[in-house]
Amino acid sequence: MRAAKGAVALGSLVAVGLGASVAVAQISPPPPLISAYAVLGLGDVTIRTGSRVLSGAVGSVGGTVRLGPQARVTSAVAGPTVRLGLGSHTGPLFCHLVSGPPTLPSCNAFADPLLAPALLGVVAVVPGATDLRLPAHTGTAPVPAGNFRDVRVGAGSVLTLYGGAYSARSLRVGPAARVVCTTECRIGVAGPVRIGHGAEIGAAVSTHAEMARIDVAATGAVPAFIARARSNVSATVFAPGGRVILGRLGMYRGAFVGASVAVGARVTVRGDSAL
Repeated sequence: MRAAKGAVALGSLVAVGLGASVAVAQISPPPPLISAYAVLGLGDVTIRTGSRVLSGAVGSVGGTVRLGPQARVTSAVAGPTVRLGLGSHTGPLFCHLVSGPPTLPSCNAFADPLLAPALLGVVAVVPGATDLRLPAHTGTAPVPAGNFRDVRVGAGSVLTLYGGAYSARSLRVGPAARVVCTTECRIGVAGPVRIGHGAEIGAAVSTHAEMARIDVAATGAVPAFIARARSNVSATVFAPGGRVILGRLGMYRGAFVGASVAVGARVTVRGDSAL
């Protein structure tokens, strides 16, 4: 590149003298904002074999992002360390170190921390004193906002939530059961959440997953949120104090935030965050 005397290239070194060469320094774009993530861990994040994150970024604040063989992330991947499996594919990388089979893409630089810690605090939840239980293969009229102790939805049942704010000590949704928010709703759970095989939870219309949010306050070694194989979640799951596990062959739309996040094999994830 040739520059006229005194010219300065944007983001470059200054050219000195007539006809001097200009060395152009690349300016890294900023990493994604919290609202742009589909999968986000404070620690490690794993996207297993053949899974696809079709929209929304994938990131780790302080750990490693691992993409299994043939895993694909259409948008950005961000974290201190990124490990790419054979045949995996990503959008732009924001990292300090990337490893995997050649040929490796380059990292866009960023300054730690990736996101401000204040954005990732555990949400306090105060449950109620009365259980909410649905026997197998039953349903309800829309349940108004309220505080409950343990919520149990039996296999094949449908729990319809009218909308608003809900809290519970724990939440278990049986196989092939559904928990549906008919309007915008926010569910706070003090303890663990378990979504059974083939079960569903979240917004009534999956393309509006931003209408449902599940805050999980559970911490420690026991996973905070587990969705079993072939489950369908259309919500933002915010569990920064515990592990989030998304089972294989499932469909997940929203945002999934945990102390660590593991996405099972052959899963489809789409970003639609309520954060």
